Amino acid sequence: MSTGPAQAADWEPSDALDERLTDPERLAFPEDYTHTESWQRAITERNEHGGPINEAERMVWLEDSDKPKRVLFALIEDDLHAECGCASWQYRDWCAHVAWCWWKWVRGHIIVHHMDTGRDYRHPPAWLQFSGDRDRDVSGLTPAELDAYLTCDLAGVGVTEYADATDRVKGTVGNLLSRARVKVEGER
Repeated sequence: MSTGPAQAADWEPSDALDERLTDPERLAFPEDYTHTESWQRAITERNEHGGPINEAERMVWLEDSDKPKRVLFALIEDDLHAECGCASWQYRDWCAHVAWCWWKWVRGHIIVHHMDTGRDYRHPPAWLQFSGDRDRDVSGLTPAELDAYLTCDLAGVGVTEYADATDRVKGTVGNLLSRARVKVEGER
């Protein structure tokens, strides 16, 4: 019996996330990650088997693998979170499966879901940062406040442009941003 890509259809999509003891880790790229074996394996990968399981996870089946790996790759609050069950991830917090997800996402080949706002992103959003000020706490924002704050304040999209894109009234967006700023930055 073959264990190759032809069996990729054996697993089925799931609507529920597995219960976890802790939150998934915020993705941090290793120093010189583009020179790692994991990165080189990810960018030369030609296998397109696997796919989304639910809004946060996908199966990634790389060439020379005996089976697919389940990878969490989702936006939560203002961070990209990733996690993989493979040995490389367990020991180094970096692996070819997560690198593949990043490689495909920056090229618009996969969609990454924001678990709090419900928005889907074909490319990394302008507000996504991996360094700099990480002291802000956006955990108390509603999904609408979070989406407005990330898009307007962190990504620099204008209020009118955002209102038009989300079918909201400009005043509603202003109110969402005001409430978000008070909660995040303590402004009055």
